[in-house]
Amino acid sequence: MPDRIRTADPVADRALLTDVLSRNLSPDAGGRRFEWLYLENPDGPACAWVATEESTGRGLGVAAAFPRRLLVGESVRPGYVLGDFCIDQHHRTLGLALQLQRACLEQIVFTHHLIAYDFPSDRMMAIYRRMQVPPAGQMVRWAKPLRANRKIGKLVNSPALAGLLAAPFNALLKWKDFASSPRVGWTIVNHEGICREEFTHLAHSVGSRYGSCVERSAEYLNWRYLRHPLVHHELLAARRDGELQGYVVFSHTHEDARIVDLFGFSDTAMWTSLVARVVALLRDRGVVTLSIPALAPGPWTELLKGWGFHPREAAPIVVCAPGTVAASAENASRWFLMDGDRES
Repeated sequence: MPDRIRTADPVADRALLTDVLSRNLSPDAGGRRFEWLYLENPDGPACAWVATEESTGRGLGVAAAFPRRLLVGESVRPGYVLGDFCIDQHHRTLGLALQLQRACLEQIVFTHHLIAYDFPSDRMMAIYRRMQVPPAGQMVRWAKPLRANRKIGKLVNSPALAGLLAAPFNALLKWKDFASSPRVGWTIVNHEGICREEFTHLAHSVGSRYGSCVERSAEYLNWRYLRHPLVHHELLAARRDGELQGYVVFSHTHEDARIVDLFGFSDTAMWTSLVARVVALLRDRGVVTLSIPALAPGPWTELLKGWGFHPREAAPIVVCAPGTVAASAENASRWFLMDGDRES
Protein backbone atom coordinates (compact mmCIF):
# COMPACT_ATOMS: atom_id res chain seq x y z
CA MET A 1 0.00 0.00 0.00
CA PRO A 2 1.17 3.58 -0.57
CA ASP A 3 2.72 5.57 2.22
CA ARG A 4 0.40 8.42 1.37
CA ILE A 5 -1.65 10.13 -1.28
CA ARG A 6 -0.69 13.76 -1.43
CA THR A 7 -1.15 16.87 -3.50
CA ALA A 8 1.59 17.19 -6.12
CA ASP A 9 3.12 20.41 -7.41
CA PRO A 10 3.38 20.30 -11.25
CA VAL A 11 6.68 22.18 -11.06
CA ALA A 12 8.39 20.70 -7.99
CA ASP A 13 7.06 17.18 -8.65
CA ARG A 14 7.37 17.24 -12.41
CA ALA A 15 9.89 14.37 -12.59
CA LEU A 16 7.71 12.15 -10.38
CA LEU A 17 4.52 12.95 -12.29
CA THR A 18 6.01 12.50 -15.75
CA ASP A 19 7.62 9.21 -14.71
CA VAL A 20 4.27 7.74 -13.64
CA LEU A 21 2.38 9.21 -16.60
CA SER A 22 4.95 8.09 -19.18
CA ARG A 23 5.03 4.55 -17.82
CA ASN A 24 1.27 4.13 -17.53
CA LEU A 25 -0.40 6.42 -20.06
CA SER A 26 1.88 7.19 -23.00
CA PRO A 27 5.50 8.13 -23.69
CA ASP A 28 4.06 11.44 -24.92
CA ALA A 29 2.60 12.22 -21.49
CA GLY A 30 5.82 13.91 -20.44
CA GLY A 31 7.88 16.48 -22.32
CA ARG A 32 6.13 19.17 -24.32
CA ARG A 33 2.64 17.85 -23.59
CA PHE A 34 3.21 18.16 -19.86
CA GLU A 35 4.35 21.79 -20.16
CA TRP A 36 1.38 22.67 -22.38
CA LEU A 37 -1.29 20.83 -20.38
CA TYR A 38 -0.07 21.28 -16.80
CA LEU A 39 1.67 24.66 -16.88
CA GLU A 40 0.50 26.78 -19.84
CA ASN A 41 -3.29 26.54 -19.54
CA PRO A 42 -4.62 30.14 -19.61
CA ASP A 43 -7.16 29.21 -16.93
CA GLY A 44 -4.38 28.22 -14.52
CA PRO A 45 -1.96 25.38 -13.76
CA ALA A 46 -3.18 21.83 -13.30
CA CYS A 47 -3.92 20.26 -9.93
CA ALA A 48 -2.47 16.81 -9.35
CA TRP A 49 -2.39 14.10 -6.71
CA VAL A 50 0.16 11.33 -6.47
CA ALA A 51 0.29 8.00 -4.64
CA THR A 52 3.76 6.90 -3.57
CA GLU A 53 5.24 3.63 -2.33
CA GLU A 54 6.07 3.58 1.37
CA SER A 55 9.52 2.01 1.17
CA THR A 56 10.96 3.68 -1.94
CA GLY A 57 8.99 6.85 -2.61
CA ARG A 58 8.31 5.54 -6.11
CA GLY A 59 5.19 6.92 -7.75
CA LEU A 60 2.33 4.44 -7.98
CA GLY A 61 -0.46 6.56 -9.39
CA VAL A 62 -1.57 10.00 -10.52
CA ALA A 63 -4.87 11.84 -10.72
CA ALA A 64 -5.10 15.29 -12.29
CA ALA A 65 -7.60 18.09 -12.83
CA PHE A 66 -7.28 20.86 -15.39
CA PRO A 67 -8.94 24.27 -14.90
CA ARG A 68 -11.76 25.36 -17.15
CA ARG A 69 -13.85 28.53 -17.03
CA LEU A 70 -17.47 27.41 -17.35
CA LEU A 71 -20.48 29.32 -18.60
CA VAL A 72 -23.31 28.25 -16.27
CA GLY A 73 -26.51 30.16 -16.86
CA GLU A 74 -25.63 33.85 -16.89
CA SER A 75 -22.41 33.49 -14.90
CA VAL A 76 -18.82 32.41 -15.47
CA ARG A 77 -17.72 29.85 -12.89
CA PRO A 78 -14.37 28.13 -12.31
CA GLY A 79 -14.37 24.39 -12.80
CA TYR A 80 -12.20 21.45 -13.79
CA VAL A 81 -12.03 18.65 -16.31
CA LEU A 82 -10.53 15.50 -14.83
CA GLY A 83 -7.97 13.37 -16.61
CA ASP A 84 -4.57 11.67 -16.70
CA PHE A 85 -5.72 9.17 -14.07
CA CYS A 86 -3.42 6.17 -13.96
CA ILE A 87 -2.19 3.46 -11.58
CA ASP A 88 1.08 1.55 -11.95
CA GLN A 89 0.36 -1.80 -13.59
CA HIS A 90 1.77 -3.71 -10.62
CA HIS A 91 -0.46 -1.89 -8.10
CA ARG A 92 -3.80 -1.74 -9.88
CA THR A 93 -6.00 -2.44 -6.90
CA LEU A 94 -9.45 -0.93 -6.64
CA GLY A 95 -8.67 0.35 -3.15
CA LEU A 96 -5.77 2.51 -4.31
CA ALA A 97 -7.73 3.82 -7.28
CA LEU A 98 -10.66 4.75 -5.03
CA GLN A 99 -8.41 6.56 -2.57
CA LEU A 100 -6.68 8.50 -5.29
CA GLN A 101 -9.84 9.63 -7.09
CA ARG A 102 -11.59 10.40 -3.80
CA ALA A 103 -8.70 12.69 -2.82
CA CYS A 104 -9.13 14.52 -6.12
CA LEU A 105 -12.89 15.00 -5.81
CA GLU A 106 -12.77 15.93 -2.13
CA GLN A 107 -10.43 18.82 -2.90
CA ILE A 108 -12.28 20.13 -5.93
CA VAL A 109 -15.95 19.45 -5.25
CA PHE A 110 -16.29 19.28 -1.47
CA THR A 111 -13.56 21.65 -0.27
CA HIS A 112 -13.61 24.31 -2.99
CA HIS A 113 -17.22 23.74 -4.14
CA LEU A 114 -16.38 23.65 -7.82
CA ILE A 115 -17.86 21.67 -10.69
CA ALA A 116 -15.78 18.88 -12.20
CA TYR A 117 -16.54 16.79 -15.26
CA ASP A 118 -14.87 13.75 -16.76
CA PHE A 119 -14.87 11.54 -19.86
CA PRO A 120 -14.07 8.25 -18.06
CA SER A 121 -12.94 5.00 -19.60
CA ASP A 122 -14.83 1.79 -18.72
CA ARG A 123 -12.26 1.06 -16.01
CA MET A 124 -12.59 4.58 -14.63
CA MET A 125 -16.37 4.35 -14.69
CA ALA A 126 -16.16 1.28 -12.44
CA ILE A 127 -14.33 3.45 -9.89
CA TYR A 128 -17.02 6.12 -10.10
CA ARG A 129 -19.73 3.53 -9.55
CA ARG A 130 -17.99 2.37 -6.38
CA MET A 131 -18.01 6.01 -5.30
CA GLN A 132 -21.75 6.14 -6.11
CA VAL A 133 -21.21 8.67 -8.88
CA PRO A 134 -23.56 7.79 -11.77
CA PRO A 135 -22.98 8.77 -15.39
CA ALA A 136 -24.56 12.10 -16.32
CA GLY A 137 -25.00 11.12 -19.94
CA GLN A 138 -23.23 9.63 -22.93
CA MET A 139 -20.94 10.84 -25.66
CA VAL A 140 -21.87 9.13 -28.92
CA ARG A 141 -19.45 8.96 -31.82
CA TRP A 142 -21.26 9.72 -35.07
CA ALA A 143 -19.47 8.57 -38.21
CA LYS A 144 -19.89 9.56 -41.85
CA PRO A 145 -18.28 7.60 -44.70
CA LEU A 146 -16.54 9.84 -47.22
CA ARG A 147 -15.01 7.08 -49.33
CA ALA A 148 -15.73 3.37 -49.76
CA ASN A 149 -12.11 2.33 -50.37
CA ARG A 150 -11.42 0.87 -46.93
CA LYS A 151 -14.61 -1.18 -46.77
CA ILE A 152 -14.12 -2.59 -50.24
CA GLY A 153 -10.42 -3.10 -49.54
CA LYS A 154 -11.38 -5.59 -46.84
CA LEU A 155 -13.08 -7.71 -49.48
CA VAL A 156 -10.36 -7.72 -52.14
CA ASN A 157 -6.60 -8.17 -51.85
CA SER A 158 -5.56 -5.61 -54.45
CA PRO A 159 -5.51 -1.88 -53.48
CA ALA A 160 -5.70 -0.97 -57.18
CA LEU A 161 -8.79 -3.13 -57.69
CA ALA A 162 -10.34 -1.76 -54.51
CA GLY A 163 -9.86 1.76 -55.85
CA LEU A 164 -11.56 0.90 -59.13
CA LEU A 165 -14.49 -0.81 -57.41
CA ALA A 166 -14.88 2.03 -54.92
CA ALA A 167 -14.92 4.80 -57.55
CA PRO A 168 -18.67 4.72 -58.35
CA PHE A 169 -19.57 4.54 -54.65
CA ASN A 170 -17.27 7.48 -53.92
CA ALA A 171 -18.88 9.47 -56.70
CA LEU A 172 -22.33 8.73 -55.29
CA LEU A 173 -21.31 9.79 -51.78
CA LYS A 174 -19.86 13.03 -53.15
CA TRP A 175 -22.95 13.75 -55.23
CA LYS A 176 -25.28 13.23 -52.26
CA ASP A 177 -23.29 15.69 -50.17
CA PHE A 178 -23.21 18.22 -53.01
CA ALA A 179 -26.95 17.93 -53.60
CA SER A 180 -27.76 18.59 -49.93
CA SER A 181 -25.27 21.44 -49.41
CA PRO A 182 -26.60 24.99 -48.94
CA ARG A 183 -25.79 27.31 -51.81
CA VAL A 184 -25.99 30.83 -50.37
CA GLY A 185 -26.01 32.83 -47.18
CA TRP A 186 -22.73 32.04 -45.47
CA THR A 187 -19.09 32.75 -46.06
CA ILE A 188 -16.95 29.85 -44.79
CA VAL A 189 -13.26 30.67 -44.50
CA ASN A 190 -10.19 28.89 -43.25
CA HIS A 191 -9.19 30.86 -40.15
CA GLU A 192 -5.55 31.87 -40.38
CA GLY A 193 -3.46 32.97 -37.41
CA ILE A 194 -4.58 33.23 -33.82
CA CYS A 195 -8.14 33.67 -32.60
CA ARG A 196 -8.86 37.23 -31.56
CA GLU A 197 -11.39 39.00 -29.36
CA GLU A 198 -14.29 38.29 -31.71
CA PHE A 199 -14.19 34.65 -30.57
CA THR A 200 -14.50 35.70 -26.93
CA HIS A 201 -17.40 37.97 -27.90
CA LEU A 202 -19.09 35.07 -29.70
CA ALA A 203 -18.61 32.79 -26.68
CA HIS A 204 -20.41 35.24 -24.40
CA SER A 205 -23.05 36.14 -26.97
CA VAL A 206 -24.01 32.49 -27.38
CA GLY A 207 -23.38 31.81 -23.69
CA SER A 208 -24.87 28.65 -22.23
CA ARG A 209 -27.99 28.58 -24.40
CA TYR A 210 -27.16 24.97 -25.36
CA GLY A 211 -26.39 24.09 -21.71
CA SER A 212 -23.52 24.73 -19.32
CA CYS A 213 -20.30 24.69 -21.28
CA VAL A 214 -16.64 25.64 -21.38
CA GLU A 215 -16.01 29.33 -22.00
CA ARG A 216 -14.56 29.25 -25.51
CA SER A 217 -12.58 32.46 -25.25
CA ALA A 218 -9.98 33.43 -27.85
CA GLU A 219 -7.21 32.75 -25.33
CA TYR A 220 -8.60 29.31 -24.57
CA LEU A 221 -9.06 28.37 -28.25
CA ASN A 222 -5.52 29.46 -29.11
CA TRP A 223 -4.12 27.31 -26.31
CA ARG A 224 -6.42 24.29 -26.63
CA TYR A 225 -6.29 23.86 -30.40
CA LEU A 226 -3.79 26.09 -32.17
CA ARG A 227 -0.92 25.45 -29.76
CA HIS A 228 -1.62 21.77 -29.14
CA PRO A 229 1.79 20.04 -29.14
CA LEU A 230 0.67 16.69 -30.56
CA VAL A 231 -2.39 17.28 -32.76
CA HIS A 232 -2.74 19.67 -35.69
CA HIS A 233 -6.16 21.32 -35.60
CA GLU A 234 -7.80 23.39 -38.31
CA LEU A 235 -10.51 25.98 -37.75
CA LEU A 236 -13.14 27.11 -40.26
CA ALA A 237 -15.15 30.22 -39.44
CA ALA A 238 -18.67 31.06 -40.60
CA ARG A 239 -19.25 34.75 -41.29
CA ARG A 240 -22.19 36.84 -42.38
CA ASP A 241 -21.49 40.40 -43.52
CA GLY A 242 -17.97 39.88 -42.18
CA GLU A 243 -19.13 39.10 -38.63
CA LEU A 244 -18.17 35.83 -36.93
CA GLN A 245 -21.25 33.69 -36.25
CA GLY A 246 -19.83 30.21 -35.67
CA TYR A 247 -16.92 27.87 -36.30
CA VAL A 248 -15.82 24.27 -36.53
CA VAL A 249 -12.53 22.74 -35.34
CA PHE A 250 -11.29 19.48 -36.82
CA SER A 251 -8.20 17.31 -37.20
CA HIS A 252 -7.24 14.30 -39.25
CA THR A 253 -4.58 11.63 -39.47
CA HIS A 254 -4.28 9.53 -42.61
CA GLU A 255 -7.74 8.13 -43.46
CA ASP A 256 -9.67 9.25 -40.37
CA ALA A 257 -10.80 12.70 -39.27
CA ARG A 258 -12.68 14.11 -36.31
CA ILE A 259 -14.67 17.26 -35.63
CA VAL A 260 -13.83 18.22 -32.06
CA ASP A 261 -15.78 21.46 -31.71
CA LEU A 262 -18.79 23.05 -33.39
CA PHE A 263 -19.96 26.28 -31.81
CA GLY A 264 -21.88 29.44 -32.57
CA PHE A 265 -25.37 30.83 -33.02
CA SER A 266 -28.18 28.43 -33.77
CA ASP A 267 -28.62 28.36 -37.53
CA THR A 268 -29.11 25.10 -39.42
CA ALA A 269 -27.84 26.52 -42.70
CA MET A 270 -24.66 27.76 -41.02
CA TRP A 271 -23.96 24.43 -39.35
CA THR A 272 -24.63 22.61 -42.61
CA SER A 273 -22.32 24.96 -44.51
CA LEU A 274 -19.50 24.46 -41.98
CA VAL A 275 -19.75 20.67 -41.98
CA ALA A 276 -20.14 20.54 -45.78
CA ARG A 277 -16.91 22.50 -46.19
CA VAL A 278 -15.08 20.15 -43.80
CA VAL A 279 -16.41 17.14 -45.70
CA ALA A 280 -15.29 18.57 -49.05
CA LEU A 281 -11.80 19.39 -47.79
CA LEU A 282 -11.31 15.99 -46.21
CA ARG A 283 -12.66 14.07 -49.18
CA ASP A 284 -10.14 15.84 -51.43
CA ARG A 285 -7.38 14.77 -49.01
CA GLY A 286 -8.38 11.11 -49.26
CA VAL A 287 -9.98 10.84 -45.82
CA VAL A 288 -12.29 7.82 -45.52
CA THR A 289 -14.33 8.50 -42.38
CA LEU A 290 -15.31 11.67 -40.53
CA SER A 291 -16.45 11.38 -36.89
CA ILE A 292 -18.21 13.79 -34.54
CA PRO A 293 -18.40 12.72 -30.89
CA ALA A 294 -21.34 14.60 -29.34
CA LEU A 295 -23.34 14.51 -26.14
CA ALA A 296 -26.63 12.67 -26.33
CA PRO A 297 -29.19 14.05 -26.18
CA GLY A 298 -27.84 17.20 -27.79
CA PRO A 299 -28.57 19.89 -30.34
CA TRP A 300 -26.82 17.99 -33.14
CA THR A 301 -28.70 14.67 -33.18
CA GLU A 302 -31.23 15.35 -35.95
CA LEU A 303 -28.78 17.45 -37.93
CA LEU A 304 -26.16 14.70 -37.86
CA LYS A 305 -28.67 12.20 -39.20
CA GLY A 306 -29.53 14.59 -42.02
CA TRP A 307 -25.85 15.04 -42.85
CA GLY A 308 -25.39 11.29 -43.30
CA PHE A 309 -23.76 10.49 -39.96
CA HIS A 310 -24.58 7.25 -38.17
CA PRO A 311 -24.30 6.59 -34.40
CA ARG A 312 -21.51 4.25 -33.39
CA GLU A 313 -20.09 3.48 -29.94
CA ALA A 314 -21.07 5.47 -26.86
CA ALA A 315 -19.07 6.36 -23.73
CA PRO A 316 -20.23 7.86 -20.42
CA ILE A 317 -19.57 11.31 -19.04
CA VAL A 318 -19.55 12.26 -15.36
CA VAL A 319 -20.40 15.61 -13.78
CA CYS A 320 -19.71 16.23 -10.10
CA ALA A 321 -21.16 19.34 -8.52
CA PRO A 322 -21.06 20.93 -5.04
CA GLY A 323 -23.53 19.74 -2.45
CA THR A 324 -23.56 16.10 -3.42
CA VAL A 325 -21.23 13.97 -5.49
CA ALA A 326 -23.66 14.12 -8.40
CA ALA A 327 -26.01 17.07 -7.96
CA SER A 328 -28.61 18.52 -10.30
CA ALA A 329 -25.83 19.62 -12.69
CA GLU A 330 -25.49 15.98 -13.70
CA ASN A 331 -28.47 16.26 -16.06
CA ALA A 332 -26.96 15.80 -19.50
CA SER A 333 -29.59 17.98 -21.15
CA ARG A 334 -28.20 20.92 -19.16
CA TRP A 335 -24.69 20.50 -20.54
CA PHE A 336 -23.04 21.17 -23.87
CA LEU A 337 -19.90 19.06 -24.23
CA MET A 338 -17.94 18.06 -27.29
CA ASP A 339 -14.82 16.01 -27.88
CA GLY A 340 -12.56 19.05 -27.59
CA ASP A 341 -13.77 19.60 -24.02
CA ARG A 342 -11.61 16.71 -22.83
CA GLU A 343 -8.44 17.40 -20.88
CA SER A 344 -6.18 17.12 -23.94
